[in-house]
Amino acid sequence: MIDLVNALLNVSRIEMGVFTIQVKDTNPCIIVQNIVDELKPIIDKKQLNIKTIFPKENIALMLDEPLFRMVVNNLVINAVHYTEAGGEIRVECKLVSKGQTFGGKLLEENYFLVVVSDTGYGIPQGQQSKVFTKLFRADNVREKHTDGTGLGLYTAKSILDHSGGLIWFTSRENKGSTFYVAIPRVGMKT
Repeated sequence: MIDLVNALLNVSRIEMGVFTIQVKDTNPCIIVQNIVDELKPIIDKKQLNIKTIFPKENIALMLDEPLFRMVVNNLVINAVHYTEAGGEIRVECKLVSKGQTFGGKLLEENYFLVVVSDTGYGIPQGQQSKVFTKLFRADNVREKHTDGTGLGLYTAKSILDHSGGLIWFTSRENKGSTFYVAIPRVGMKT
């Protein structure tokens, strides 16, 4: 219940435009690794295989850490919830240059990219256009994971829309999903 109330509060703040973005120089890879580490007990309990890939160089971006954490946490926890026991999750961080294409999207500037992929249930083709809408949960997962709110991806997209970032995905039902989060190399806009 607390999670639902917090999610609704976050959605309300975003929709009313009253949340502020406070950036500071941050290493986004450390945040992503911390999220994976925090979810390790759930990952281990489900016997999921997880692989993380980070660049060798130290990366610094102007980020609002709580908002960035909220976005990435949502993607990783979704991958955990919607992947059957024994499945695989991959979390990758990388710097990408203008003109590169990922997940069918041509990037028009330099970005820091987080890619979260899984071998889970996937999203039915006919429902993919609704993924980032409020309260949406795909038909194929409602019975398998009953306690979702349908607000996580809506909130993630709203945060990124307001801070100059991007989010998109590719998915095939019963084959898994890959979500992409791109933060401009100049950082989140305030």
